[in-house]
Amino acid sequence: MKNIYITLFAFLFMLSCDILEPEPLQSLDSSTALADAGSAKGILAGAYTLLQDADYYGSEYPLNSELLADNAIFQGFYQSQSELDQKLVPITNLWITTIWPDIYIVVNSANLLIAGVDDIDDPALDKDAIKGEAYALRALANFDLLRVFGEHFDNSSQFGIPLLLEPIPDNDFNQIPDLARSSVEDVYDQIISDLDQAIALTEGSSDTSTMNYWAALSLRARVNLYRGEYGQAFIDAKKVITEGGFSLEENLDDVFYTTDASAESIFELEFNEQDQSAFNTYLYRRDEYNVDPTLLSSFETGDLRKNYFTRLRGRNRTTKYSDNTNSNNFKIFRLAELYLIRSEAAVFATNDPDAGTEDLNTIRNRAGLDDLAPILTTSQYVDALLYERRAELNFEGHRFFDLVRLGKAESVLGLEAFRKVLPIPRTELQVSDALVQNPGYPSN
Repeated sequence: MKNIYITLFAFLFMLSCDILEPEPLQSLDSSTALADAGSAKGILAGAYTLLQDADYYGSEYPLNSELLADNAIFQGFYQSQSELDQKLVPITNLWITTIWPDIYIVVNSANLLIAGVDDIDDPALDKDAIKGEAYALRALANFDLLRVFGEHFDNSSQFGIPLLLEPIPDNDFNQIPDLARSSVEDVYDQIISDLDQAIALTEGSSDTSTMNYWAALSLRARVNLYRGEYGQAFIDAKKVITEGGFSLEENLDDVFYTTDASAESIFELEFNEQDQSAFNTYLYRRDEYNVDPTLLSSFETGDLRKNYFTRLRGRNRTTKYSDNTNSNNFKIFRLAELYLIRSEAAVFATNDPDAGTEDLNTIRNRAGLDDLAPILTTSQYVDALLYERRAELNFEGHRFFDLVRLGKAESVLGLEAFRKVLPIPRTELQVSDALVQNPGYPSN
């Protein structure tokens, strides 16, 4: 964990320049870092800025998971991405080396707010709102760490992630604790606890550029789906669908060919010409993340979602991020996913393979496809579900995790079983006496 120090310092320097002027954050001691509404809002804004990093939701977290799956192929020159595409990720891989500390910095930003906001005496500060978003962001960050580095598909596994739940003492980054890994069950328990707090504190919020009440409910539905708590996943997904005020766009152009939030947007990480992502750069301007031919050949005849690809300079590309100023928002939660969550949860909560077909048909019909025939077996349902999730959510960062949690990664991708999770970075193992490497990977 101590390797986070350098990255944290760099982040705080950036934050002081962009968000908290004129008083640099790194010059504040622990007793004044959270002094008023302005400093609390600045730290929260900084957490969203961290989500926008190119190695996180600014492009690489979703796109690299597509390389690990069968939606994308890498045709650029970066060794790190080539290793991910080949599904042979070493402990020295550059992306895992950077994303581990970067996500933990989001966790620590949330920790600062959760621990300190109640002590602020400022009538301009909505403490519940700040803490609610902080709990939701910590849950999102820990879930994203667990999906990449922990055996999230096995609730009995001891290979979860370290849980950093308190701010770094005195803002002294040399005091980052050397934490052991918590079990998968304990990590899930902490994530759900954080989301319970977030949902209670953010009720009534609906700003789609933040981790609002509906986004926290959506995340809890997604987490419970991964965890196998299907009844709870169904309840939360249903509430978002029926009470959230969102609606599926009739025309998919209104989802993808816009730089604004659409009617089905629940939480989008916002980008613009001054605050750009890297999606268009990687997908259009350069020949980096291109479309796996098996994705294109998988579409049913008449599926309108096949229209969101193009061929440019001899390479197949997604057109979901076509704005040439890198201003397309990243859709962390949108309503279509909640229909698919509710469908899956219905089937596995009731052991009825046809219980989720109506929700699948809702998504299919919007894409120009006819209803499915009644589904008779769970195996048939899983195939239908994976088709819809791939067709609808490709290049949004879901496919690899879907194949892993549904037990299809080895057969579809040809993965060795241990490669369903990525290794703990060597840089972290070198500075920790407590961290244990994932099974199958070397420790040095």
